[in-house]
Amino acid sequence: MVLEEYGGETEGARKVYREAIKTDLDRGLEIKGKIFSQSILGRDEFIAWVKEKYLDRGKGQEIPAVKAIQRYRSNEAILRAIEGETGKGIDELKKEKGLYRQIAMDLLYRIGGFKGREIGRMMGVGYTAVSQERRRLREKAERDKKLQTLIQRIEHNL
Repeated sequence: MVLEEYGGETEGARKVYREAIKTDLDRGLEIKGKIFSQSILGRDEFIAWVKEKYLDRGKGQEIPAVKAIQRYRSNEAILRAIEGETGKGIDELKKEKGLYRQIAMDLLYRIGGFKGREIGRMMGVGYTAVSQERRRLREKAERDKKLQTLIQRIEHNL
C-alpha cells in the first residue's frame, strides 16, 4: 500500500521509501505520536481509511494486532474529545494540574494504549506522576457520579 506512492512493489521503490523516511527522521520528524496502536503510521484520515477498508468489516478478528488497532485511538483524537467536552487544549492540560489533566492521562493510557513514560513526555511530567494522577482520578470517580458521567461522555465522543 505504502510503496504504491513510490513506484510499486519494486526494489527501487523500497530504496526511495527508505531514503524518504531517513530524510524525514534526519530533519527531526516526530513520528512516535503519529503511530496508531504501534501498527499504523499516518494522519487521522489515513488511519480511518485503513480501519474502514480493512478492519471494520470483521476481517482479522482473531489477529491480536487487529484487535489492538480496533480498540485504541490516536492521542490527537483523545485530546480533541477532551477539548470538545472541557474546552481545555493540550497546552492548558500540560500547564494546569487537576482533574482534566488526570482525565487526559487516564484516557491516553486506557483508550490510547500509551505507556506511562509516553504520556509523561506528552504532559511534561515523569511516568510516576502519570500513575499517581490516574490513581487519584480513579479514587475521585468512585465517589463522584458527575465525574463518571463526564468521562463517559468523552469516551462516547471517541
